[in-house]
Amino acid sequence: MQELPKPWFDIIGYKRTRIEEASFESKIAEEFLKEVLLRNAAGKAFQAWKALLGAMLVDKREVLLKNIRVKRN
Repeated sequence: MQELPKPWFDIIGYKRTRIEEASFESKIAEEFLKEVLLRNAAGKAFQAWKALLGAMLVDKREVLLKNIRVKRN
């Protein structure tokens, strides 16, 4: 997996990478489940969900920026 691009530089690359990350993490979670490593599987499932949510929020970026104040240094 490649390095995660900064969303303000390459929004499409960011979304694609987050979707790939979600896919990889979910596959690892499934492997952990097969080995009955429940705590590890839960952690990987959460990471997959977090990555997928990040990818989905790319489409709502303008709405988020309008409603949330971002402090940049």
